[in-house]
Amino acid sequence: MKILTLISATILQVSVRSENLNRPTCNEPERQNHPHHCHLMDLAAQHPPQFAFELSQWSKYVGMSLPDFFVERDETVGDFRGIKDNVDVKKKRRTRNLRIKKDEPDDVLSDPLFSSKHSVPIATATKETESVKATKWNADSLKLPTVTAHGMGDSCYNEGSMQYITERVASLTGNYATCVPTGDNHHDDVLNGYFMSMDENIDIFAKKIKQDPKLSGGFHAIGFSQGNNIIRGYIARYNDPPVHTFISINGVNAGISAVPYCIPSYHRWDELVKDGLLHNKICDALMEVASHKAYTEFSQRHSFQANYWRDPRPVEKTNYQMYSQLAKLGNEGLDWDRTLNENFAKTQKFVWVLATQDTIVWPKEGEQWGAPNPNATDPFVDILPMKETEWYQRDLFGLKSADEEGKFFYEEFDGAHLRFSLSDFDSWIRKYIALEDS
Repeated sequence: MKILTLISATILQVSVRSENLNRPTCNEPERQNHPHHCHLMDLAAQHPPQFAFELSQWSKYVGMSLPDFFVERDETVGDFRGIKDNVDVKKKRRTRNLRIKKDEPDDVLSDPLFSSKHSVPIATATKETESVKATKWNADSLKLPTVTAHGMGDSCYNEGSMQYITERVASLTGNYATCVPTGDNHHDDVLNGYFMSMDENIDIFAKKIKQDPKLSGGFHAIGFSQGNNIIRGYIARYNDPPVHTFISINGVNAGISAVPYCIPSYHRWDELVKDGLLHNKICDALMEVASHKAYTEFSQRHSFQANYWRDPRPVEKTNYQMYSQLAKLGNEGLDWDRTLNENFAKTQKFVWVLATQDTIVWPKEGEQWGAPNPNATDPFVDILPMKETEWYQRDLFGLKSADEEGKFFYEEFDGAHLRFSLSDFDSWIRKYIALEDS
């Protein structure tokens, strides 16, 4: 795997040219305090398409973003070949990483979801399927469109992952489905997931929701990994138009308290280091801003990952409350905002999906609102279930109220981060959005 050409070529000499200052860079004091993250910010400012491509490749390789389900990528950076007509089914199955259970049909393309021609505009899909009988279910929710939000290193402009999965949702529901990016092109959409704050991403997401007339009556939302922070933030701060059903797949809902894929003992460390410098550089930056110096104005402004860093040690609680954007979204900060509870209550259904072998989100129990026990001798060993956490017991932003109203549903799959089977994914959509009998 060769994804390290840019980082290798620029590691010794980084000079930000004035014509490339469309993305923020660091001043001298910031460079002294955050050298690793500032170096990556320079690369993002100098070579946004190439660096975004390398970040995307790295994210897929580590396993923190969706795999390419269906589409091969050209070698040209950012140039994706679309889904072709007259697909050779057997050939596609050999060359695409389709995650199909053994008891599924011979190929996913043989079912009605993919029996017609595929012509999908960027980040949007609409397909007609057999209507579901509304006499059994809430007819209004059956008519709602669906919004998807991608994870770290992915993009709504990626046909192999987000466009593919969004079209699949449209096919299953028979309604409009769209992936809402926070960037206006592939590279900005990827880079914003690293170098733009969570709050800024949420604001852009909310603005684009408002601009789409097809979403004006409300919508369902499906988040993947970090994309769940954007949807959860939208629910907390906006929720107008409201999210009816929120399916959170491996969401960083309670934050992260470790970066296991950057620890030398991580099971793929040797492979990653063998491929060059990119893994080391990204991990140096993540450990710098999403761990050691997460609770600073710089990190909270320039690192999405720092925004949901949860240090469970009591000594860091005050800093977490003062600086963390996650703390503010959950009414864990120094100020309490009633509207966060009111907005959370507007959503009718929450589905929390856990990956049983997740090594990207730590602790993985956070995908269903568990968290390290801050009162334990070793909070990195003692993990609290949702109902024993402070934010649940005090109902800080409405989690307990929603649970007691019967709005919470739980799913899990036996696999790594975002490595669910398509049959599992289909079952979640049919069960909670399309409302078909499973």
